[in-house]
Amino acid sequence: MRTHPIAITLLLTLAALPAGADTSAADLPVTRVTLYTSGVGYFERAGSVSGDAAETLLFPVGQINDVLKSLVMLDTGGGTIQPVTYAAQDSLGRQLQAFSIDLSDNPNRATLLNRLRGAEATVSYTDNGAPVKVTGTIMGVETQTVSLPNNGGVTQQSTLNLVTPDGLISIPMASITAEKLTDPKLNEELNQALTTVAQSRSATKRAVTLNFRGKGSRPVRVGYLTEAPLWQTSYRLVLGAKPVIQGWAMVQNTTQDDWKNVDLSLVSGRPISFIQDLYTPLYVPRPVVQARVQASPTPQTYASDINAKTPEGVNNIVATVQGDNSLVIQDTPAPAMPPSGGFGGGGGFGGGMPGSPSVGGAMFRNRDAAKGESSFADAARHSIASSGAQLGTALFAYQVKTPVDVPRQQSAMIPFLSSGIHVEEVSIYNAAVQTDHPLLGARVKNTTGLHLMGGPLTVFDDNAGSNGYVGDALIDDTEPNQTRILSYAVDQALDAETKPGEGSGDLQSIVISQGTLIATHKERQATIYTFKNHSAKSRTVVVEQPYPGDDWKLLEPKEVTEHTAQLDRFDLAVPAGASKSLTVTREHLENQTYGLLDTGFDDLTVFVNTTHASDAVKAALKDVMARRRHIGDLQRQIDSRKAQLAVIAQGQTRIRDNMKALDHASALYKRYVNELNTQETQLENLQNEIDKLTAERDQRQAELNNFVAKLTVD
Repeated sequence: MRTHPIAITLLLTLAALPAGADTSAADLPVTRVTLYTSGVGYFERAGSVSGDAAETLLFPVGQINDVLKSLVMLDTGGGTIQPVTYAAQDSLGRQLQAFSIDLSDNPNRATLLNRLRGAEATVSYTDNGAPVKVTGTIMGVETQTVSLPNNGGVTQQSTLNLVTPDGLISIPMASITAEKLTDPKLNEELNQALTTVAQSRSATKRAVTLNFRGKGSRPVRVGYLTEAPLWQTSYRLVLGAKPVIQGWAMVQNTTQDDWKNVDLSLVSGRPISFIQDLYTPLYVPRPVVQARVQASPTPQTYASDINAKTPEGVNNIVATVQGDNSLVIQDTPAPAMPPSGGFGGGGGFGGGMPGSPSVGGAMFRNRDAAKGESSFADAARHSIASSGAQLGTALFAYQVKTPVDVPRQQSAMIPFLSSGIHVEEVSIYNAAVQTDHPLLGARVKNTTGLHLMGGPLTVFDDNAGSNGYVGDALIDDTEPNQTRILSYAVDQALDAETKPGEGSGDLQSIVISQGTLIATHKERQATIYTFKNHSAKSRTVVVEQPYPGDDWKLLEPKEVTEHTAQLDRFDLAVPAGASKSLTVTREHLENQTYGLLDTGFDDLTVFVNTTHASDAVKAALKDVMARRRHIGDLQRQIDSRKAQLAVIAQGQTRIRDNMKALDHASALYKRYVNELNTQETQLENLQNEIDKLTAERDQRQAELNNFVAKLTVD
C-alpha cells in the first residue's frame, strides 16, 4: 500500500497532540484556591519561567468562557505579558477556509492537486516498473478515457499534468507514489490546516497558551475563575460547662490538578456570577450597500453620578501594580480571632493518633501537635487553624491557615472554625410543630467573631454518656453577635398543653366619615400555655406564637422576649417537678363600615340607640333616616299610581274587545264609549301625578346623596 506525505503529516500532527493530561501542572501548579457559594472558584497558579516562555493549560470546553472572562497574569520578575492564544471555537469548515489550501470538504488527492495548480512539486512515480522523480509546476488533474488492451473496453483514468523544464508531461495518478511541495510556506499552510483538523477531534478540552517575554528565570502568577461545586458547611456543637462550636467545610476538587500545599479560602455569600459566551466567534449578517461619504459623528460623553457614595462598613479593596509588575493589595485588616489552641493531633472528637491526620482525602500539616484530650469540648478546641475576614457587606471569607492537599477528583472535610460560644440551653414550644412536648434546643449567640454560614449541626453533650450525641439541628446564616435558636430533640420530660383563654368583643365608638358609618369594635383574644416539668432540672421554655400583626396590642405579658417577622417568643421558667402556665393576651380594634344610603333601618336604629354614639352622630343618623323614609314614601306613592294605571289599562283592553262585537248604534256600545272617555281622563291625571312624584323623589334623592357625601360627624 502506498503512503503519501500528506497522510504522514496528518498522522504526525495527531500524534503530537496532548493525550488528556495537563502537562502544565508541574510548571505552574495550583497554589491558591478560593471557593465561593455562587458556584465558582478562583484558582491561582504560580511558578517560574525562563526567557521567552509559553505555558499551556488545558481546560474543559465548558470552562473556557469563565477563563476568558477572568484570566489575570502577572510577571513579577521584570518580564512582560504577551497575548494569550487559544484554539478557536469556530466551525471546522470555517476555520479551514481561512487557509490558502482549502481542506474543508475533505478533498481527495486529485481535487487537492487541482487546488494546488501553479505550485511547484516533486512527483515520484513508476514508468514500466522503473522509479522516476520529476519536478515541475502543477497544471492540474484531468480525467481521460483510455482503451483497455485486448479489446477490454474503455475506462476513466486521472492524469496529473505537470509543466517541467522539458515540457508538459502527463503522469497517471495510479502510478504516482509520492508528491512533495517544494514551497516551504505552502507546506506550512498545509500542515497548519491538518493540525486544525486534528485539534477538532478533542471535544472535551481546549488548550490556552500563556505567553511571557523576558530575560532570565523569574516568578509568574496566573489566576482565573471557573465553575466549581458549592462548598458546604456542617457544625458540631458541644454542650456543657464550656460550650464549643466546631465548623467543617466540605469541598470537592473536581479539577484535573492535584491541590498540593494549597492556600485555601472559603467565601460565603452570593456574589452575582454569570456565563457569557466569549469563546464562540460571532458573525453579524451585514447588508451590502453603496459606498457613501458621511461626516463623522460627534463623540458623546456621559457624566458620573455626583451623589454616589461608598456605604459605611464596606471595605475599600485597592490593587496596585508596581513598577516591577508586583501586585499590592490593600484592604481593611481581618478582625482579631478569639484565642484558641493549635491544630491538634486528635483531629476531632474522641482524641486520636498524634501527627498529621488525613481527613476526607485532605492532608493537613500540623505545626503544633497537641496532646490527646479528655473531653469532647477539649478535643474540639484543638482541631482548627483558620481566620475570617468580612469582605464588604455581602461576603465573608474563611482563610485556612494550614495549607491543604486534596487529590484531583476527590473531596475533603476541612475544619474552618473552632471556638467557645455562648449557649443557653432551652426548650422550644410551638403548638404548630409539636402539641404535647416542647423541643430540646439552645439559644446560641455567635460570639466566635466569624460569620457562620448555614448548614446542619450535630449536637453533643459532655454529660450525655460515652458518645455524647444528643441530636441534629439546622442553623441559618448567622452574623457575629447575632442570636439564633436551634432545636435537636423532643423534650419528653416536659408535657405541654395549649387552650384558648377568655376573649371578648365590644363596640367602642361610632363615627361618620363622608357618608360611611364606621363602627369600631375591640376584640380580645387569649391563649393559655401550661407545662409540667417531670425532670430534676429546671427548664427555660421558649414559647413561640404566630405574630398577628402590628394592629394587635400585647396586653399580657408586658413584652416579648424575641420577635421575628412571623413569630413572637416568650421565655417561661419552669422549676423542676413543677407546673407553670403562661397566658398571652392580645387585643386589637376592628372597624366595620356601613353605607348610610343602603344599610337597613334596623341596623341604623341599633346605632342610634347605643350609648357609644355621640348626640351629633345620632342626630345625623335620624336626619338620614327621615330623608330616606320620605323618599321611600314618595316611591310608594309612585308605585301605587302605577298599579292603578295597570288596572285601568287592563279594563280598557277588555272593553275594546267587547266593543268589537257590538253595533255602534247600540246603547251598550255608547256606554262603553263613555266609560273609556272617563278612564282616559283618569289615566291622564294619574300620569301627571306620577311625573310630579318622580321629579320630587329624584330631587329628594339628589339632596340626600349630596348631604351624605359631605357628612362627617364624630
